[in-house]
Amino acid sequence: MRTGVLATSLLALLCWSPRALAAEAVDCAGCHEEVAKATTNQVHMRIRSFEVKGHAVGCEGCHGAGENHAESGDKAQIRVLGADKASDKACLECHALKGFPAWHASTHAAEDVHCTSCHTIHKESRPLESCAKCHAAERAQFELPSHHPLREGKMTCTSCHDPHAATEAQLKTKQRQNDLCTKCHQAQEGPFVFEHAPVQESCATCHVPHGSVAGRLLTANEPMLCLQCHEFHFHTSYKATDGVQVLGGVPRQSPNGPEGMNMAFATKCTQCHPKVHGSDLPSQGISSQGRSLTR
Repeated sequence: MRTGVLATSLLALLCWSPRALAAEAVDCAGCHEEVAKATTNQVHMRIRSFEVKGHAVGCEGCHGAGENHAESGDKAQIRVLGADKASDKACLECHALKGFPAWHASTHAAEDVHCTSCHTIHKESRPLESCAKCHAAERAQFELPSHHPLREGKMTCTSCHDPHAATEAQLKTKQRQNDLCTKCHQAQEGPFVFEHAPVQESCATCHVPHGSVAGRLLTANEPMLCLQCHEFHFHTSYKATDGVQVLGGVPRQSPNGPEGMNMAFATKCTQCHPKVHGSDLPSQGISSQGRSLTR
């Protein structure tokens, strides 16, 4: 009895193989040989009938019954998919139940973008190429010196964006933008005892998410980035006396010249304030308590 059950299971698996499914499209392949060849291992051709209960599988799953079309050759007798809402409806017959219920409220839908604007039906789609067709400026940012590792293949646009969602910028978060960033950058999440207010508001206050000329995806290099909110320390204007001076009977001279204070305090703020995202430790300067984010 067990042997019979096993044999039946093996037979079922053979019947559900991609080759067996491709046999359903033999009539289509007679005229559309190149298309049929390209879709042999495509995901739509691997769908089993029990996965889409009430729907056809194979070519007819998307294009509808093809008998009349096969006999007459008339395109009007088959559902031809293109960049229009009628084609979107055909896709959503299955995909609305597969995680895209908010598509009609999404930015892409509002901008008259359609399923086939981004997806190819008969061959594998490449997300980066699909996105770059419209988002050329963002694609170019990934070529800048500091960038997220998209062109290196370590992430894709859909690592951060859900093109079918109805969220702001179609980000993969229903909360703040920061919650998306800290999924990878957990050390910067906090909460901290001494917080940096702009960081808590939005990571994009200081960082460009796609790519930047400045290091670490910053909107500007230091100290100009910090000076958008903060003033220079008063030490910056100090000048040392030029030449050798006798102090306490010992001849002394500033090793950095009279502009030494300016050089020290007007270069990179993070030389002294490295905890730019927040700190849990009090600073060495008692007057600033822990707010100086020095450690």
